[in-house]
Amino acid sequence: MRVACLLVVVASAWLGGSEGAPDDRAGHVPLEKGLIFTTTSRAGLTSTTVATPVADTETVYSVATIDTEQVGFRFTVSAPNDAKAAKLLDGQPVSLTRSVRREDLRSAARLSILVSSTDPALVPGQTFAGTSSAVLQALHDSGRAGFVLGVNEPEEGLSALARLAGARLTDTESGAAFVASSVSALLTSMSVSRRYYRGTLERVGLEQFPVLLDGQRTTVPALHVSGELKFTDRTIAPQIWWLDAADNPLTLKWSVAGVYETVTRIDRPLDGALRPTEGIADALTGKKCRAELSGVYFTTASAQVLDPSTPALERFAALMRQHADWHVTVEGHTDNIGSASYNLDLSARRAAAVRDVLVGRLNVAPDRLQAKGYGLTRPVETNATDEGRAHNRRVEVSRPCAQ
Repeated sequence: MRVACLLVVVASAWLGGSEGAPDDRAGHVPLEKGLIFTTTSRAGLTSTTVATPVADTETVYSVATIDTEQVGFRFTVSAPNDAKAAKLLDGQPVSLTRSVRREDLRSAARLSILVSSTDPALVPGQTFAGTSSAVLQALHDSGRAGFVLGVNEPEEGLSALARLAGARLTDTESGAAFVASSVSALLTSMSVSRRYYRGTLERVGLEQFPVLLDGQRTTVPALHVSGELKFTDRTIAPQIWWLDAADNPLTLKWSVAGVYETVTRIDRPLDGALRPTEGIADALTGKKCRAELSGVYFTTASAQVLDPSTPALERFAALMRQHADWHVTVEGHTDNIGSASYNLDLSARRAAAVRDVLVGRLNVAPDRLQAKGYGLTRPVETNATDEGRAHNRRVEVSRPCAQ
C-alpha cells in the first residue's frame, strides 16, 4: 500500500519575532526532541480500496532525533477509524520518518512538498518543505533565487487535483458532510510520479503569518515568494510563505494550482517548569474555571488520541495529583465542518478518549473526571479561516467555580 501525504518539516532552531507568546521566550522554538507541529491541508485519506476526502486534514509531526549531522522527523498518517472511513489505511495509523542533513539546511535549493511512503527517508541535496538559509538570504539580497520544487503528482499534473475542489461526500451513517479537497485524488491508488520543477522564485514581500504557539494565537514574520517553475512542457506558479528567520526558514504555507497546506500549530517541548500546566492551574482556580489543554492531538474525524499527546496529558495528570480536591470535566470542541449532530458526537468521543487515557494509563481517579462534548457550539475563533478552524478543534478542561 502506498500512502501519499503532505509534509512540512521544521528546518532549524528558532521562530523569531512573534507577538503574544505565552512566556518570556517569545517566538523561540528550539529544534530539539519533542517539538511538535501540526499542518492543515485540503486533502483526503485513502487506501488502495477506498477514498474519503475531507475538508481539513491535519497531520502531526514531531522532532524524533537530532545529532550533529542531521535531524529526524516522525509523522503519522491516521484514518478516522471510528467512522465510515474505517477502511482507510486498514484502520491503523501509519508512522513515517524523514531526515534532513544539516548541510542541506544551510545550502540546498531544492525541496519536496508532497511525499510518499515509498520515498527514501533521507534525500541528500534537498530539504522537505523548508528551505535553506542560503535561499532565504538570496531572496533578501537580490529578491530572487534559483529553485527546484519536487512534487509527487498524478500523470495529469496538479491541475487535475484542483478540478475536484467543491465535490462533496456525505456519510449517511454518521450524518457527516465533508467537502472534497483538491488534493484528494493524489491520495488514491492512482499512479503518482515525482517531478522536479525548476525556475526562479521572487520575493513578494514580508507578511505576518498567524499560528498557534503553545495554544496561544500569535503571528510570526513570513517571507512571501512566488514564481514560475517548469518541468518539460508543464509550468506551475507556486506561492510559498517561509518563516523569515535565517536559522529557520520553515515553510509556513505553500499553494500550487489551488492545492495548499499551512502550518496551524506549533507546540514546544515541555521543560522542567510547569509550562504550560501552570497556566492551566491559574485558569482553573481563577474566574473562568476552565483552560485549553494544549498539546492533545487527534487524526482527522477520529477520536483516537495520538501518541504525541502523551507529554501534555502526563503533565495534566501530575497537576491533578497536586490538586487532590479538583473534580474536572474534559470537554471536546470541533469546527463547523460537517453537521451539528456529527460534530457533537465526535467531540463527545474525543473528550471520552482523553478521559480514558488520563484514567487508564495515567492513574487519575475515575470519579474525579467526567467527559462532555460541545461540538461546534463554542468556537473560540472564526470558522472562516484554516487557523480559526484549527483552534476550534480543541480539548478544554473545566471545574465548578467557587461561589
